[in-house]
Amino acid sequence: MAIKTTPISDHDLAQTLRGILTAGTLSTDEETRAALSHDLFFWDNIILPAMVVAPTSSDEVAAVLRVAQTHGRSVYVRGGGMSYTNAYGPTEADSILVDLTQLNRVREIDVTNRYIVVETGCTWLDVVEALRPHDMVVDFPAPLSGSHSTVGGAISQNVPGGMQGVLGLEVAMADGGLLKTGAWSSSINDKPYYRNYGPDLTGLFIGDNGVYGIKTAVSLHLKAKPRGVAYGSFAFETYEDMAEAMIALSPMDFISRRTGLDPFETANISKVGMGDAIKALAGAMAEEKTLSAGIRSIAKMAAGGTNFLEGVKWSLHLKTEGASTQGAEDGLDLARQECVKKGRELPPILPRARDAVGFSIRKFLGKDGERWVATSSLWPISRAVEIATKSQAFFAERQADMEALNIAHSYITNFSPYYFLCEPCLYWPDALSRLHLDNVSASEEKTFKTFEANPEARAYVRQMRADLRDYYQSLGSIHVQVGGYYHFADVIQPEAHTLLSRIKGVVDPTGILNTGKLDGLSGST
Repeated sequence: MAIKTTPISDHDLAQTLRGILTAGTLSTDEETRAALSHDLFFWDNIILPAMVVAPTSSDEVAAVLRVAQTHGRSVYVRGGGMSYTNAYGPTEADSILVDLTQLNRVREIDVTNRYIVVETGCTWLDVVEALRPHDMVVDFPAPLSGSHSTVGGAISQNVPGGMQGVLGLEVAMADGGLLKTGAWSSSINDKPYYRNYGPDLTGLFIGDNGVYGIKTAVSLHLKAKPRGVAYGSFAFETYEDMAEAMIALSPMDFISRRTGLDPFETANISKVGMGDAIKALAGAMAEEKTLSAGIRSIAKMAAGGTNFLEGVKWSLHLKTEGASTQGAEDGLDLARQECVKKGRELPPILPRARDAVGFSIRKFLGKDGERWVATSSLWPISRAVEIATKSQAFFAERQADMEALNIAHSYITNFSPYYFLCEPCLYWPDALSRLHLDNVSASEEKTFKTFEANPEARAYVRQMRADLRDYYQSLGSIHVQVGGYYHFADVIQPEAHTLLSRIKGVVDPTGILNTGKLDGLSGST
């Protein structure tokens, strides 16, 4: 049965919504609507919402959705805003943009049952700080941008490395109901300690880009901080050598962090958000008697300002965990044996600095404020060397044009026991957005805000990025952070597309939620 909707003017809608928001805010000024509608890249199809609503509770989110459905208004949902796949930019006129950053309470920490319940507007830094007194961490691969990016955004878009740490969700549905998943959904239990209670409804809302519902709270599994950790860094001459090492390391589950850097990133990592931590840790390592004399010597040079990565091309940085320091070191030794077959060992300053820094938002720009955008691709681990070769060939064919337009590229590279992630990044001079300028230092903002638009380079980046996306698709890649950019509905099997569309039609019959996202999944079959 069709749901009847009642048209309403923007003025009356705003008045109605203000009556719902006990502590939240509603904005209609153009500056706010524009600033919150755009992510880190350029999108021509964004239409500014009629208003931005910032609720402060799940009940307020649900009430906003009831009003939106009654009056046939599309609703888009934004977390920390650090997307680059058009995950939330409105594409329907007269829409409502829901800003979840005011849903930022830590509701519960249950150390015995090992879970934390947070509202989805919390940043990952909020979660870390809440757990610090308990000496525990979440069982979730929080993104590097976690000082600003939100828990809900990461779950909606997927973060490589597994979502097994998500135990349950509270979701505001299109009709204004509040759904809970997993053990949390049981009427005879109020503890969200177990995910797989019946069909996995939690999984339905992971990676959905908000098209099935607005996640308002999440229960995350907790684990004790490891008693033993060890760090290792290794240099390689080629991408293929590093990729080959990644394949060899993939069965080693005790490796908890794995970061590959290309020559561009290796040369610039100390200049983008980690410089102070690198110098401090290099100085400390220079005094460590457990390290070899050679590594202590290099660390001392780094502490004095010499680039310890000078001459390094590709580099791999590891963190291992164990029940004791010796156990972690034993694991690292196994990894070392594989890495030195094609590489050489470096002082493990970078992975230690990464732990010290925790999160770094600064990497969303180049070292001198260049615009940045990445293109995701995820492969079976067995194809790592092949994809390393083909990715480099793609850029080699375009190198002359890129140099003429002052466009640089790098690679984010990671792996797990079963996947290889290759995420090329593009850097180019261009005007920055309000989102960028609001999240850099005051001195950088003063300089960066003077940058002029560069439409020629921007157009080339847009086309090259689209070509790379389509090239990877032709090779069989899948993607995370699907958003409104990566092909999804066109490439999944018809049976899966039909089921996902039917689910959309059931949970959002009027199609108001994040309309046009998840590659346009609409609810029709």
